[in-house]
Amino acid sequence: MTEQAPGGLDVTRPNVARMYDYYLGGKNHFPPDRAAAERIIELSRGHVREAVRENRAFLGRAVRYLAAECGIRGFLDLGAGLPTQGNVHEIALEEAPDAFVTYVDNDAVVAAHGRALLEGDPRVRFLQGDLRRPEEIVTAASATGLDLDRPVAVLLVSCLHFVPDEEGPESVVAAYRDLLPPGSHVVISHVCSDLVPEEMARAGDVYGNANAPFEARPGAQIARFFDGFDLVEPGLVPLNEWRPGDGALPPRGGFLPVLGGVARRP
Repeated sequence: MTEQAPGGLDVTRPNVARMYDYYLGGKNHFPPDRAAAERIIELSRGHVREAVRENRAFLGRAVRYLAAECGIRGFLDLGAGLPTQGNVHEIALEEAPDAFVTYVDNDAVVAAHGRALLEGDPRVRFLQGDLRRPEEIVTAASATGLDLDRPVAVLLVSCLHFVPDEEGPESVVAAYRDLLPPGSHVVISHVCSDLVPEEMARAGDVYGNANAPFEARPGAQIARFFDGFDLVEPGLVPLNEWRPGDGALPPRGGFLPVLGGVARRP
């Protein structure tokens, strides 16, 4: 029998959102989350923490680029996870006070936590929903205030590697593409297995005990998520190479096995 805390919070099984929070140095995690995260840290020789920091930095640069340079005012952040520092709405609203951000996560506790933290700001919403159901998500987001008469940005940052091949992640991305107006953008980051396939397979075994599977993919497969979009410069690259700021340092391990890109729907 699964032990649950008040409100239906399962504290006995590792949760990918809470593991991510642990990597970032947050406080929203429990012993099983920490144990699984420490195993991933061991397998990666500590580089997973660098990867998640680079992921947050990439997200921030992408949002800033879209708001400041592309005129995007609507942001749909899928698989958003627990609110942490450098959230999408903080960055978007800094660049464009008229921006509107809708967060989506399938975890009821994460969604409730997000709504509580964001309560009172009419420019931000947090929905519970499954990113694998694009029509439902887009309809619900539109009902909360996301303006689909103008180009928007869909953020699929560090979440597609938790959607297994048999659930059709490429079709999911294509469905979002077809539901959005021309000029919309997609932002994707995804763990890549090309350089460290054995380590990624072992990481998948650890996540097999968590609330979502983990599936690192070859770069060629990740590139297919952008079919039907026009990649903006510099294309699909390691996260630290996507429009880095001045003084950016190379990864400690010599490479970063996470790819990211931003693309526009024609």
